Amino acid sequence: MASTQQHVQFVQQLQSPNPVEVYSALRTIKNSIIGSTTKKSLYFKLQIIPHVTSLLALDDTDVQIRVQATAVISSLAHKDEDTARQLLDSGVVGSLINQIAPGADCVLTEASVRALNALLSYESIKLGVEKHVGLLVPYLLSIISEAKDISRVFEMRAHARIELAILVLGKLCMTEARQYTIANTGVIDMLASLLPCGYPRLQIAALKALSALSYENMEICGALFLVKLKHKTYTDAILDLARNQDPDISLNACMCISNMSRMRIGDLLKDIQTVVVPALVKLLKTPGFLALQVVQSLGYLCHEDADIQAAAKNAGVISELIKILSVIEGQVDADFVDQEYNMRMVKGVFLTLGTIVSTNEECRRKAVEDQALVYLVRAMGHNDNGVKAAACLCTRYIIRSVSICRTHVPESGILVPLLALLQDKTADVQVTASATLVNLLTDFSPLRADALKAGLIDILAKLLRSENSTVCRNALWSIRNLLVGVDDDTRKEIIEKIKIETLFSLSSAPHEAFLQEHALGALRNIVVDSMLGINAVFDTMGNDRVIALLRQAMRSDTEPAIKVHGLYLANNIAVRSQEHCGILVGDEWLLRSIASHVTSSSSEVAVAALWCINSIASHRVPSQSQQESDGESVEEAGVCRYRAELNALDLQATLEHMLGDPQLGLEVRDRVRSCLDYFPDSET
Repeated sequence: MASTQQHVQFVQQLQSPNPVEVYSALRTIKNSIIGSTTKKSLYFKLQIIPHVTSLLALDDTDVQIRVQATAVISSLAHKDEDTARQLLDSGVVGSLINQIAPGADCVLTEASVRALNALLSYESIKLGVEKHVGLLVPYLLSIISEAKDISRVFEMRAHARIELAILVLGKLCMTEARQYTIANTGVIDMLASLLPCGYPRLQIAALKALSALSYENMEICGALFLVKLKHKTYTDAILDLARNQDPDISLNACMCISNMSRMRIGDLLKDIQTVVVPALVKLLKTPGFLALQVVQSLGYLCHEDADIQAAAKNAGVISELIKILSVIEGQVDADFVDQEYNMRMVKGVFLTLGTIVSTNEECRRKAVEDQALVYLVRAMGHNDNGVKAAACLCTRYIIRSVSICRTHVPESGILVPLLALLQDKTADVQVTASATLVNLLTDFSPLRADALKAGLIDILAKLLRSENSTVCRNALWSIRNLLVGVDDDTRKEIIEKIKIETLFSLSSAPHEAFLQEHALGALRNIVVDSMLGINAVFDTMGNDRVIALLRQAMRSDTEPAIKVHGLYLANNIAVRSQEHCGILVGDEWLLRSIASHVTSSSSEVAVAALWCINSIASHRVPSQSQQESDGESVEEAGVCRYRAELNALDLQATLEHMLGDPQLGLEVRDRVRSCLDYFPDSET
């Protein structure tokens, strides 16, 4: 075994004027570092990178020396991303590209493409080679074009460099712009022609490149859908490969179909239900295969598609995912187990399980039946922030179910660890934990009372001061839910600790529409059916600021969701308090704005405005006995108190015209009829 001093001598020998000595040193270093992280680290400290890259930069360096130096670069690139970054910064990528130019030595070309493939294993390097893409892609296509005469590929021993060139091309498809640049070279037909070639390694490489090329790209997925091979369509060829017994071929074919499914290209649902999902489940059960990649592929395939989620559940995916969690939990203290991989697997399982249960009630029930909540609650106490965040996200989707929230959640023990995560120091954990809390604070949740006893309002008040706007939004959302159906004692505590002033400030937060929306929603719920809430708002802010807030919410350029909350805030004030209703009606601009929104193209905005008009019109002049005691005119008894203001807007004619519109939605039509009941001359 060579000593450290000998390794130093090998590095120094790279500067020798004798090419034989340089070649010998490179070969010794290469053989030493292959498969040895320790040796790679040693040579990295000995500053080997500038020595090796300088050899490749010289025009007169011998081909055999270049091959050995390139092999060293390739091995070093596998060490870690920091090493790959230093290699990129050294300028070696340009030298490697020059070595794959058409006409270059075949052995050197293969070694260079192999080194590029190793370097591009890292996301930062894929992005960092942008300036080289224009030269690199044509050279790669030149290598791939050798596969046209597929019968001679193995005779020429070209299969390795063709495979590597395809893999590098796929790794370059990091951005939409690059996808289009590469697709426009005509590479789609070249890659598609390799699908039925019969050589597994080339098929796998082609599938990986096609998957990367079409990822989240509707136009390229559409172009692939139209590709015709000799005896079948591209889709049929991919589906055949998804059935292949080679797990790598099957997985990558499934990923290609998943891309097309996500972009809604073609009618693929039946094929996904009968071919793709069963293939992925089979791979999930295959010992020693890339289980994490299969799990992630299932999550991608099932994203926002209830039919595919149901197919996954029916194929046993949920049960298989829970089994993985069980196996990993049993390996926590085991020797010779890659705990870091297991941690990534747990995170992947939670994210995929969360996707599968995100929209489908049956899937949620199946997850709960398989004890998913047990694993999720335990994972909330995990040391890794990513695992905690993933557990919160999955839990959030499961507890969207009202029945699960009422029955299984209270006995799961989720509240204590979730409240602890709300105070976690990591932003990602706080974001997902606070999003999960939102569903636990609805008026039907049994955990509401326990959360209040545990000091929830103080925690929410603290979250509102977070610099992370998403955490702040989730806290506002929780406050909104907490205020629904709450008694005045709790309402008073919320008002005292959350502060009306804070909600007003967030309601007008510049460039933060989602904060405005939820802050207005919280104010809306503070005043609903509560004089305590109404008085608190007006006493704290004053009439002018309340009016200004409502005006801002109803401006023409305001987003519909904010308008809805602003209109319901006005409605809840108007319907409950005649005194405060008069304040709103007294502002001519505000009243005219409310009236103008009854014809909004958004049905939600229109219904909210109609409710507001309904509440304003519901206030009547007092009865005769009340008028006599108050000294009012008896002739006005029972008449709408604000009829003059409403008539000035010609509102009756507007409402009657709306009622004659056959396209008017049922909910809007019902509200229009209700409003017209307050106009005595209406024919409705």
